[in-house]
Amino acid sequence: MNLTSIAARSRHAASTSAIVLLLAIATGCQSHPVAHATAVIVPAPTVMAATEFPAFDTDRAFGYLKAQCDFGPRVPNSTAHDNCRDYIIQQLTPNVDKVDTQVFAYRDRKRGKRLMLTNIIGVINPTASKKVMLFTHWDSRPTADQELDDVNKAKPIPGADDGASGTAVLLELARTFHDKHPDVGVVLLFVDGEDWGPEDDNMYIGSKFFATHAGNYRPQYAILLDMIGDRDLDIHREHYSEVHQAEIDNKIWGAAKALGYTTSFVNDTKYEITDDHQPMNDAGIPAVDLIDFDYPYWHTLSDTPDKCSPVSLKTVGQVCARVIYQEK
Repeated sequence: MNLTSIAARSRHAASTSAIVLLLAIATGCQSHPVAHATAVIVPAPTVMAATEFPAFDTDRAFGYLKAQCDFGPRVPNSTAHDNCRDYIIQQLTPNVDKVDTQVFAYRDRKRGKRLMLTNIIGVINPTASKKVMLFTHWDSRPTADQELDDVNKAKPIPGADDGASGTAVLLELARTFHDKHPDVGVVLLFVDGEDWGPEDDNMYIGSKFFATHAGNYRPQYAILLDMIGDRDLDIHREHYSEVHQAEIDNKIWGAAKALGYTTSFVNDTKYEITDDHQPMNDAGIPAVDLIDFDYPYWHTLSDTPDKCSPVSLKTVGQVCARVIYQEK
């Protein structure tokens, strides 16, 4: 993910206000700050009691996060990567109606490496005419490029927030949707090779592959979960998402308001992020990005489970569940 700036880091994030763009460049999850914008008007939320859908198990979700990190950095072509792939499939299978994989090779010509990558797809109600997709990346970055020391820069990150958090929420939501099937089809997509890098031309690999090979899994719209485990959860409307898919953002922020999560889901636009949602939009799949880019441990060796919170996973999980259960 990269912050496009309008002040850049790496996975494009950008702050917006009156659309003042400050220029800066970095690599990996880049964002462009877009000076704070005025609050967006959120439609009145649909009346729906929280008891209408199963509880989100906070402890189990955080257990999924820690289990991924226990494998070590999930860098493509590593044993940890293979073990985590098998773990996700194992945890997903009992709670969905169908599991599928997209296994494909990718050639990184700059590094002279051939990667074997796997997108994992879990489906609830696979025959439904309307499908909504929740997706995240499950790989972790091979270089800690935000470290100050050159030796540390070359090491892979643990990826607790950046990779494991979104995956943990989707695994717990699979159980939620299993316990009470929504009226619509749900596609849970775990993409690989998002964070390979170091630059954008070698990132978002799995989402680019899925976007052009979606087949029967192609959804009406999609919500990306990336870096949503921060202990101090602070998610703003992402600028690119808001410009192109504001109606999806309205569903999300309406659900957050109904659940009382207005502190964690801030109703303004702050960053413009280059991330997995853009290849989906480019392929005609409407998609938005849920991301908390105010995370000081991004692309460092300190992106560990102790920087994340079970409560943050629950907050995002319940908001996404409400969006899904309100669809008809």
